[in-house]
Formats: sequence, C-alpha cells, structure tokens
Amino acid sequence: MRQDIAGKLVSFYRDDVPGYIRNAGRTFLKIHAGADFTGYQGIKMTIGDVALYYAHEACNITSGCRTIGGLTGDWRQIDSLAKECLEWFKYINIEGIRKEARKHGLQPKF
Repeated sequence: MRQDIAGKLVSFYRDDVPGYIRNAGRTFLKIHAGADFTGYQGIKMTIGDVALYYAHEACNITSGCRTIGGLTGDWRQIDSLAKECLEWFKYINIEGIRKEARKHGLQPKF
C-alpha cells in the first residue's frame, strides 16, 4: 500500500483501521471477509463493484441475499459493507465514484 493511501486510510477510520481491511487504493478496497458457505476469503471491492451494487442489488427488496464484488451474504451485512466502501471511495476518489455511478445509470447526489 502506498504511504499516502495508508495515511488517508488511518485518517478515514480515525486511527482505528479494522482488521479486515488488508489493502486500499483510490479504486479498490481489499478485505478479508467470511462468506456464508466458503469460509474466509480475500475480496477486492472496486469502484465498479460498488456502483453496480447500488444500481442493481441495493434496490432488490425481494431477496434476503445480496452480492457485492463476488461476496454473497445476508443483505444487512452486504449493505453495510457496500456503504463502508462507498464512503471510502467518496473520501479518497469522489470524482471516480461519480463517474462510475453514471456509467451504471445512477445520478450521484454527493
């Protein structure tokens, strides 16, 4: 991880970076997460994954499961993870997340 990104990650989490955060950049967030059936795995969440989630998954209220970046699970945990990733991208690369959101037909209001 680049030093400037590491400093911003510490600032974003107010000096308490969660243990599941493995790496971060302007366009990705690598986490160590547990999937329901496959155990723990490394997941790389990208700006595109987050935009795709909000365009297609977040609005689906008919299912108890949702998927983001290849990780499927209970909608509450997945939604919380998506929100955390969105906040990171808004903090580190707001223009990038706005551009990606528009690619998926969303109108960002941030």
